[in-house]
Amino acid sequence: MGPEDLKGKKRILVDGLATQEDCDMLLDLAQASALINTSTLFWGRFVDSPTNRNTPLKQTAKLVQKGVITVESADRFLTLTEKARQFVHRYFRLGPELYVQFTHLVCRTAEPYSSDQRIDLSHTVHSDNCKLNYDDWTCEPYEPHLGPLHARHYSSVIFLNDGFKGGKFFFSNRNLTAEATVQPKCGRVVAFSSGPENPHGVQAVVEGRRCVIAVWFTLDKTHDELRRHEARKVVDSLWKSGGHQSKAEL
Repeated sequence: MGPEDLKGKKRILVDGLATQEDCDMLLDLAQASALINTSTLFWGRFVDSPTNRNTPLKQTAKLVQKGVITVESADRFLTLTEKARQFVHRYFRLGPELYVQFTHLVCRTAEPYSSDQRIDLSHTVHSDNCKLNYDDWTCEPYEPHLGPLHARHYSSVIFLNDGFKGGKFFFSNRNLTAEATVQPKCGRVVAFSSGPENPHGVQAVVEGRRCVIAVWFTLDKTHDELRRHEARKVVDSLWKSGGHQSKAEL
């Protein structure tokens, strides 16, 4: 599905970035993270909405060693998000290097007694690198305490599952209704430029649980996600110590 179908120039949707095995393993990883009451996963974050638990997960290696998170699932997480980076870099023909700015694994679970009649949003219409004013559609910088959101140049959402109701991703027009809608399914990815030209949101999940990996990218090396590289070193070291080989090395 290209720009015409998605109603915008810098938008693309493709299937097959992840296999069903990849998705199943990452869903298990999300479940394991939820069971230990954490929302920070590796270098980025894991959030299980609507509870929005935000407990730091500081020692990835210990969690892998304890068997809470497997080395293979951590490796697949890193490998899949790297595939997303390469795809975005290639598709949008970005001359300079593209860096991962932030990685976010999020699962949204339907609230009790939700119905198909819900019209509220699970994630309100927004832009990824500036704060939209819905009255005149101007876009102001986010507050500094929220982090370097201004450095986000491209965004991607990797869908890990279907089998739930609601939870569709959509690009919005100026009256805050969907002009293009994306149905989640394993391995599907939607990518787009992060500015006000691509306002987007998520419909309410009314039944089941929806999980995605959101990855934001930057052209500014100073905002490269350094903890991501640290996580790769940890995972590769654990692979080798166990006699395994990382998928990134195959």
